Amino acid sequence: VAASTPAHLAAAAAAGGLVAVLLARLRSAAAPQCEECAPPDADDVDGWLALAHRERLARKLTPSQSFFRVLAIVVYEVENELRHVVGHNDEACCLLNSCCGERAAFLQLAGRAGVSVRACYITTDAPYPVTSGALCREYMLSQSWLTTPDMPVVTEGGDGRRYTRTLAELYPYASPYTRLDSAEQLAFGKVAAPAARAAMERAAGTPAGVAWRAATEAAERLAAAGDALHPLSFGAAAVLADGRVVAAAQRKALEYGCSQDAVCQLLALIDDRGSAPAVVAHCDQFALCHAPFAPARALLVEGGFGDAVVLCHAGKGDGAPEEVKAEALLPALPLIPKLGGASTP
Repeated sequence: VAASTPAHLAAAAAAGGLVAVLLARLRSAAAPQCEECAPPDADDVDGWLALAHRERLARKLTPSQSFFRVLAIVVYEVENELRHVVGHNDEACCLLNSCCGERAAFLQLAGRAGVSVRACYITTDAPYPVTSGALCREYMLSQSWLTTPDMPVVTEGGDGRRYTRTLAELYPYASPYTRLDSAEQLAFGKVAAPAARAAMERAAGTPAGVAWRAATEAAERLAAAGDALHPLSFGAAAVLADGRVVAAAQRKALEYGCSQDAVCQLLALIDDRGSAPAVVAHCDQFALCHAPFAPARALLVEGGFGDAVVLCHAGKGDGAPEEVKAEALLPALPLIPKLGGASTP
């Protein structure tokens, strides 16, 4: 290789300087040109909500069924850098195949290591703050590698009113399995089973004990049938106001989202019997009682069964379950104004 001469070095320096100038200009062009466009600081609640409103209003095509826009911004840290993602709600002709803004945002973080979510900010087309739906609450709380139970969820209406709660406050009485993977759930259930079954025997003959046993037996039958889809099986049972007992089991599908929840299956039987549920149990094959999952919570509360007593081990999984009213499972029920409801902040 020929030795460099002073002339060569000068030319290289000049070329390098030109490249540096071009890169600086490109960076300047890509950077926000106005204060409004710059991402807010980490704790700038006003700034994040203002950005959420702008992003929502910039969406010209509304969801195809409700025509109601929901925008979620998830603010997170990774490698000591503050970042955010934006999620919009969208819908399909089959209502259960719709996706909320919160999940649309969180799914962009799926599989990413080292991410810590600081907060979720939500705006909608409603004039008042509309809280996250049951599915969104359960999904966000389930992301143990991204969220903490005390993560704040902040919603704001068009009139400036706000509603701020933590994930734990929005989704109380969560299943002991909520933040576990499937292997951890199976291990937890096996360990907790002896104490749960002993407590179930002690409750025999009571309305709670009758529902508990019927739900557990439905789950055991499903588990005994065997499947490779998921190691946990769930059953549900209710003692009705007229004393009759109805029971059902979940129906699993290869694509998990097509599965049918056990309590949702149970509600069809309750409607058919024409008597309200007095006590509802939702159990796995290990006799652990779980408060109904998100879809059933919504249907129980929105369907007028908020006074029903539900059994749940809620985080402990041993001994006698707690007995709580179904209405306590979904605080600040979100209602869309186009459906004739009002928020309850």
